[in-house]
Amino acid sequence: MTVITISRELGSEGDSIAEQLCRELGYRRVDRALVTQMAQEAGMEEEAVLALERSIPTRARFTSTDMRSLYSKQPGAWEKKTALDDETYGRIVRETMTRYADEGNAIIVGRGGQMVLRAHPAALHVHLYAPAEVRAQRIMARFNVGEAEAARRITASDEEKRLFIRFMHDNANWKDSKYYHLMINTAVVVPEVAAQIIMLAARTR
Repeated sequence: MTVITISRELGSEGDSIAEQLCRELGYRRVDRALVTQMAQEAGMEEEAVLALERSIPTRARFTSTDMRSLYSKQPGAWEKKTALDDETYGRIVRETMTRYADEGNAIIVGRGGQMVLRAHPAALHVHLYAPAEVRAQRIMARFNVGEAEAARRITASDEEKRLFIRFMHDNANWKDSKYYHLMINTAVVVPEVAAQIIMLAARTR
């Protein structure tokens, strides 16, 4: 009853690998389903949850850990865009991910699953990455954009993920290998082989 968390760089073929794992293992993919569950738990629309998630990297740029702690104790200090505050969001994420992990047979994509489920005994944590130039070529082909636009998207995506994990998990570095059981360079290990490696590792959990 394994749960696999996937942290992936934009252009690292993370989505296609997650889909292949779901097909091969018969697991369910949990990303949008997680948002739906979180919205239901909070009693609000999915878009409100997504809006809060999008705001976190922006606020993280200007807020130190100490200042974030101060603001979390003073609801009026931040002008909230939604009715869901950071503390409630974090609690719902933990509870929802833990429920999926306890049920097993799930692929959790993104949202810091490797952090939330770090100590879960049935979890396998995977990070997928590739050199920037390889990722740019993939983005250019997939979205029919130029090299400069592909590079801009990659930089923006990496920064958003870095800030999200830092803000929600006490300045943690999302690239730190200590949070993962597997880190796979998909420029060297093609997605089909990467999926097979992950499946082999999952069977040992």
